[in-house]
Amino acid sequence: MIRLGLILALVTVPGLIFSQSTFNVLKESTMTVSGTSTIHSWTSQVNTIEGVIELKEGFAKKGKLKNAKAIRLVKISVPVTSIKSPRGATMDGKTYKALKSEQYPNIEFNLDQTTITSIEDNNFSTNSSGTLLVAGKEKMITLDVKGTILSDGKYSFSGSYKMNMKDYDMVPPTAMFGQIVTGDEVTIAFELIVSK
Repeated sequence: MIRLGLILALVTVPGLIFSQSTFNVLKESTMTVSGTSTIHSWTSQVNTIEGVIELKEGFAKKGKLKNAKAIRLVKISVPVTSIKSPRGATMDGKTYKALKSEQYPNIEFNLDQTTITSIEDNNFSTNSSGTLLVAGKEKMITLDVKGTILSDGKYSFSGSYKMNMKDYDMVPPTAMFGQIVTGDEVTIAFELIVSK
């Protein structure tokens, strides 16, 4: 009875356990989409990244990681039309067509689970899995992410993911009447800076 009473007390005292903090993705975050073609490699910049990460209170203390099981939620959304190429509007149009932007305007990632694989002071590594929605096709993916507790109370999460366009029923873009063909595989690289 004493043990049961203690558990109930812990659950019902707000903020004592199970409390969490929501961190928003900041504008200083970066993301690129890069690949190859029959004549050159290419990179497009993502200009808008929206999302939240929820961490359990006490995840870190005095700049050091304290709780290894505290990443509760990751939801990231990228508007397709925020992807811009230095090669201009023609390349952008082909990118949007391949991503079926009119029917599916956003690329989305939702975390399913994550495991922190290493911790060293204010740096940590995670192996995460979740669903990636691209061009209306949803697939479960896994990726390794490196995290850093920044000095101003922000967090940085960085990593990359290699994606085959055909896995998402996408047709790789072409140019010059099919003489230039984009490779099937693209790499999404990111650094998400988040803050309360």
